[in-house]
Amino acid sequence: MILSLLALAVVLRPWSVFGVLFVTVFVVLGVFLALGYDGFWQRAMALGRWYAARRPERAATLHARLDAFAMKWDAVLDRFPEGTVDGLYLPDFGEMAEAEARHDAALDRRFDRLRGPEA
Repeated sequence: MILSLLALAVVLRPWSVFGVLFVTVFVVLGVFLALGYDGFWQRAMALGRWYAARRPERAATLHARLDAFAMKWDAVLDRFPEGTVDGLYLPDFGEMAEAEARHDAALDRRFDRLRGPEA
């Protein structure tokens, strides 16, 4: 039913649909430029962790689909000359999560040392 309504909107109001898509792409691009590559993907990962905590079974399916898409996207980008499309590669979300966990563990160790021996 939703797909038929979307198709009807595209047929009856094509400029409205394209306008909404253009504004959405413009806003996402603006957020990406404002936050930078790392900040954008860290916030995207935070949103993914929130969703995984809320619905773990659906998050696993979504993660598998996103991983498959990332592999296909990387295969497309591999056809370009080296160095020309480096900013378009998707980050390795597993590596970013591990780096964040290592950083949190290092902070915990430092705070424990600052507290000193408790007697």
